[in-house]
Amino acid sequence: MAISFSHISAGATAVFVGYSSAVVLILEAVKTLNGSPELQSSWLLALGLGMGLSSLFLSFKYKAPILTAWSTPGIALLIVALNGVSIPQAVGIFVFSSALIVLSGLSGVSDRIIRYIPIPIAAAILAGILIKFVLAVVPALNQEPLIAGILVVIYFVFRHLTPRLVFFWVLLAAIALPALLKDLELSQLSVSAPHWVWIWPEFNLTLLIGVGIPLYVVTMVSQNLPGIMMLRSNGYAPRFSPLLTTTGLTGLILAPLGAFALNLAAITASICQSTDVDPDPSQRYKAAMAGGVFYLIAGLASSLIVGLFLMLPAAATATLAGLALLPVLTANLFKAFSSDQQGAVAPVLAFIVTSSGVDLLGINSSFWGLLVGLIAFYLARRFDRVKSS
Repeated sequence: MAISFSHISAGATAVFVGYSSAVVLILEAVKTLNGSPELQSSWLLALGLGMGLSSLFLSFKYKAPILTAWSTPGIALLIVALNGVSIPQAVGIFVFSSALIVLSGLSGVSDRIIRYIPIPIAAAILAGILIKFVLAVVPALNQEPLIAGILVVIYFVFRHLTPRLVFFWVLLAAIALPALLKDLELSQLSVSAPHWVWIWPEFNLTLLIGVGIPLYVVTMVSQNLPGIMMLRSNGYAPRFSPLLTTTGLTGLILAPLGAFALNLAAITASICQSTDVDPDPSQRYKAAMAGGVFYLIAGLASSLIVGLFLMLPAAATATLAGLALLPVLTANLFKAFSSDQQGAVAPVLAFIVTSSGVDLLGINSSFWGLLVGLIAFYLARRFDRVKSS
């Protein structure tokens, strides 16, 4: 199994983007629980190992670029919801939520649901999720014109010169430029061994209902559904149920060590699914496997990784994420809006609602975009049948 440099660089970029966007949130969640630095290290170690092993297993088994991730909306929810909660009670919430994901996978209901989501709707939702990351490049250019500007130039130059290596050059520049400009003092980085901190769960019924169920819902709606839709929109069709079961079981086993929620990746997985990674779709799974290896490395070197990400200028990480996701956004916009059917307004509505960022009842805009898009799509189809009959 030959792995090219473009596979490796895409996998590294996906992990880098994933970590840079949410590591701070994870550290903040541990602080909410009054946890120690050792507990922070344990959480990141458990998450790195869980994401790495599940990404390697699923990508190799299904020969598809299946990358897993932690639940970013989930950790945002936990930062608020865990205030005043004990660490064992928090672990009980993690175990409960992961168990619900396992049950969702074993029941097979998820596979039946996903068949009713048309590709244009799925693509529109994903475009709505991705667009804010690409748009973030513009304020980054205003904040750090030199760093962000050079990254943009490197991206467009090497996209034409060496398209399969473009992510490597941008990633290298994102680290090298701040170091050369003295915005990043690499000498200050410290390395220490990661810690295992096993916490036995404590189950509180009120917390399981009030926090555990919302954690399950946001993980399913905001992460797993977009994750499977990303795969479908890029031409991959693994069954949804085994993917859920695998991520749920992995989270269930590692929950006492701090794996609060593991799920399918959508945004970072898209980096491994673009044509820049490999012109042959059947070979792109190698990029996700490379990402799995980098997850394992990140977990074992959690203290070093966290230190590096926290030291990078925000403009550099925002530009890196936006450029990495630009081709994926372009592809999904084309899939969403290239239809000439009468019901083409449905993807437009799904895109508008999703990109709005509206948060109702604690559930983010991707769910509401999906709901509005599906209602519009099936209403249009219903009216078309009535007219033709």
